[in-house]
Amino acid sequence: MIAETVKIPSDVVDSLDRDGAICLRGLFDQSWLDLAAEGIRRNIETPTPMFQRFGQEGAGAFYSDLWARREISEFERFALESPSAAIAAQCLRTDEVRLLQDTWFVKTPGTQVRTPWHHDNVVLGPFCSIWVALDPIPKAATLEFVRGSHRLGRLFMPPAFFERGDEPLARIDEFYSKYHGSLNLEDEKVFDLVPNIEANRGDYEILSWDLEPGDCLVFHARTLHGSPGNTLTHDTRRMVTRWVDDTAVLAPHGGSVVERLVAEGFDVDLAVGQPIRGNLFPSLRPFG
Repeated sequence: MIAETVKIPSDVVDSLDRDGAICLRGLFDQSWLDLAAEGIRRNIETPTPMFQRFGQEGAGAFYSDLWARREISEFERFALESPSAAIAAQCLRTDEVRLLQDTWFVKTPGTQVRTPWHHDNVVLGPFCSIWVALDPIPKAATLEFVRGSHRLGRLFMPPAFFERGDEPLARIDEFYSKYHGSLNLEDEKVFDLVPNIEANRGDYEILSWDLEPGDCLVFHARTLHGSPGNTLTHDTRRMVTRWVDDTAVLAPHGGSVVERLVAEGFDVDLAVGQPIRGNLFPSLRPFG
């Protein structure tokens, strides 16, 4: 498999390092969008054990699945042959990148479920995500970022991570807590609670863009981000790949992710503090 290459101006990569997120226009042509859309359609019909559905029946829905490319060939092709690897290599300033994860998100019209403000910290080291819009997504429904938050030097966790009460947690909060490890007293010294950004939006410089199909957002994993529900009349579908370089390691609190993958039958052999390696995380050199 040969990954399609694209070139990103150096000043755009500089702005990613400065701001934590950028928008790249039209780098994915219709063939890639059609491939991802077909994969999502098939995945919803035949979900994997990692499939998630958030929201109330009859009131819109928020769907996602993780590492589904093992069963959905369209995702395998998209991840390994689309321009994603070339984008990641340039944005991480490396010749070789590893595919950490394939995932996707669909919010149907009427869903009120908000993706809470969070960042991705199960892996430590160079780590970026590429979100490709499959539909027109205006600012009112798109992903938002706190500019420069990747440079704060702190690891943030959602409220669910620190929850000790008996009240049931919202499923989406449980999801983001579950994939960032389990709480112990030592963790409380390491992690900060995600700020209440939504209630204090004026205190932050928030970045967002109107997206057309084929546009993509690239952001550093430690950039705080979140998105609203879908008040539009059409689905908002995003195909996502996440990438690391060969120096990135599994974070100390990442053991629960490995346990879940092993329990679901994934061929994975990762250890805390060790580099990301193995068949589930293929290495690509998009520029040869």
